[in-house]
Amino acid sequence: MNYFLFKLSFHTPCHFGSSDSALSLYTSEDHFCADTLFSALCHTARTLYGNSGVEALIEKAQKDQLFLSDAMPWCGERYYLPRPFLTARTDGHTAGAERKAMKNLAYIAVEDMADYLACMRGQGLFDAGRKKQCFGVPMDSTRAAVFEGQDTLPYHVGAFRFAEDCGLYVLAGLESDDAAWLRTLMRALGLSGIGGKVSSGYGKFTVDDEIYLNEPFDEQTAWLFRALCRDAPAYLLLTTALPDEEELERTMEDASYTLTRRGGFVSSDSFAPSGQKKREQFFLTAGSVVRRRFGGALYLAAGRTIRCIASASRFFWACPYEKAGTASAV
Repeated sequence: MNYFLFKLSFHTPCHFGSSDSALSLYTSEDHFCADTLFSALCHTARTLYGNSGVEALIEKAQKDQLFLSDAMPWCGERYYLPRPFLTARTDGHTAGAERKAMKNLAYIAVEDMADYLACMRGQGLFDAGRKKQCFGVPMDSTRAAVFEGQDTLPYHVGAFRFAEDCGLYVLAGLESDDAAWLRTLMRALGLSGIGGKVSSGYGKFTVDDEIYLNEPFDEQTAWLFRALCRDAPAYLLLTTALPDEEELERTMEDASYTLTRRGGFVSSDSFAPSGQKKREQFFLTAGSVVRRRFGGALYLAAGRTIRCIASASRFFWACPYEKAGTASAV
């Protein structure tokens, strides 16, 4: 498998809604999930190449020739991973306040992950108070809904604006070492935008860098590549994903996880003239830790003449962590 890192810089506010909240229009997450990206790439492929482009993309995912991670933050030269949902050993070194500070971290820098995992094993300290994270700021804007023959109605849209020298990156696993086709789709997607309210100019980005991780050039990219390839006692899930029915029981055995509800609306004139609600499903959240890799599948999120597919392909990062001894939740 060939691994690529796409580094994205956003030039407009972004609206990444959460289907977990009835107020998703009024708030925004600071990242988007892999199913959002896969759906957006399908839409872009149809715009560029027609239905054959969409079918080719779906076929790659079905044949395990394409894997996508959730979007994760970068700041300066540092890349971040979702904080693993693990239990910490109570060895007397980590005070309750420190464990709380660790729990409040949403992400761990790649270069800090070894220290974090060592702390969770009771083999060192991790000063979470010094790991301040600010990748941008939430914001709110007022929009106007205009209906023919009716009064204009104001409404609020929550958004997230990334700070200078911060953004998101995505990992992609490809069977081929030629990522030109994916690069074309990602750059075209950046022009149209990703997330909600793209018709209002939200979610536009440029691909600042494309890193071939199979040929790492520093300690950070080398560690990323090794962790994506090797076997380990546990695996950190980097994709909001769902095992298929046959894998579910085995995957959930001794796993540490949270669930998130995925849904939303289809935004495609070729699928439906107006927004159609997707079928809601529960997925394992990125940051969940499982003891076995799973395959996942593609799930039909909505369907008429043209299919609307949600990606649930998995992306794992080897997590050298053995659960033993007395533990407390972190």
